[in-house]
Amino acid sequence: MTISSRFITFFGATGGCTNAALVHTLNAGIQVRALARTPSKLTDMLLAQGISKSTIDSQLTIIKGDIASVPAIKSVLLSGDYALASQIMSGVGGTPQLRWSLKHPVTIDNPEICASTTKNIVQALHEIYLEHPSTAAHKPSIVIISTTGVSDVCEDVPFGFQTMYHVALADPHKDKKVMEKIITENAAGSDAVFRGAIAVRPSLLTGDQSIKGGKGWKSLRVGQEDKPAIGYTVHKADVGEWIFEETIKTDGQRWFGQKVTLTN
Repeated sequence: MTISSRFITFFGATGGCTNAALVHTLNAGIQVRALARTPSKLTDMLLAQGISKSTIDSQLTIIKGDIASVPAIKSVLLSGDYALASQIMSGVGGTPQLRWSLKHPVTIDNPEICASTTKNIVQALHEIYLEHPSTAAHKPSIVIISTTGVSDVCEDVPFGFQTMYHVALADPHKDKKVMEKIITENAAGSDAVFRGAIAVRPSLLTGDQSIKGGKGWKSLRVGQEDKPAIGYTVHKADVGEWIFEETIKTDGQRWFGQKVTLTN
């Protein structure tokens, strides 16, 4: 499938890494459908990044809705002529909150948002395949933004951050682990809803979505779960650019089934 004939669905498109990936995707001329609770917020962010109104109007379809709604998700995954997205980019996440707890001082406003979002995407695809059987011949791949510190295989957090990650951030990371498990289970077997799945695990995120603010995706060190790239921080814009260059621009098949660590 050529770039001009496909479209990609974005969830969590106002998040830093995801928004940066979206900017690069639109700049490449790719069609996008995105779900947003406040479409004007997403539009304003893109305009601030230098995306023209004409590009937004011609390449981006924003569906107003909430990620908790399976019907809303279905409306973004399917175009008006019942074509199915070729790829799904999900960067949904909650807002960190502090609480009075020595053991787990950090939580998020919606502690299960990553897992529940991914479950809803899976449910939406099951319903689409049932209602429109021909779409099952062209299943989408999915890319999710997870985090380091959730591996059961190998330590991927530097020593100086291990207490913060494995103690202070333990609760938010439980949600990421469940999310990863869901995409892995649903990208294999006869009942798979994805043709491939990629979990991107950046180290501690810094900066914002501005594509002019990072060091560039080629500056990143890249690892996989059994041989992770270990570092302290990574810029959100660089993560977004890597996602575009390695999983959107190229379809990402070389990374299917991988948990990819990214760090500066």
